[in-house]
Amino acid sequence: MKRLVLILTCALLSGAMFYSCKPSDEKLQKQVETVLSTVQSSVTATVKDGVATLTGTVESEEAKAAAEAAVKAVKDIKSVTNNIEVKLPVVINPDETLSTTIANALTTAGFKDVKLAVDSGVVTLTGEAKKADLQKIMQIANEAQPKKVLNQLKLK
Repeated sequence: MKRLVLILTCALLSGAMFYSCKPSDEKLQKQVETVLSTVQSSVTATVKDGVATLTGTVESEEAKAAAEAAVKAVKDIKSVTNNIEVKLPVVINPDETLSTTIANALTTAGFKDVKLAVDSGVVTLTGEAKKADLQKIMQIANEAQPKKVLNQLKLK
């Protein structure tokens, strides 16, 4: 009986010592924040039970992967949940390209009564169109990647 009590006591003490050696989530959080500040300042992380969750936005897949790799390298991080969004830069076509592309697409689609004007990347649609065609017309205009599309069409 004494032997059993001694074994259980040793097991409990060993478990307590092992648990106390494990770094806390707060300590891991600070380590992760330090690593992220040198790699990607627009990314934040939270740590719970040794699992780091990354959030924020970056401009490339490479930056997203680099942030994840840096956090995975932190000792005692069990895993990383990467919720970082990649926001690609928006490319706005020049006015001449917008005008030509949209005019050709509208003509090809049979929208002859729709007129357009382009100024500084802003497309203004005028003329007449059927209400049922409005969605297709707007899609054509937006596919050319303008800054903005202003709908001033009169619907029939």
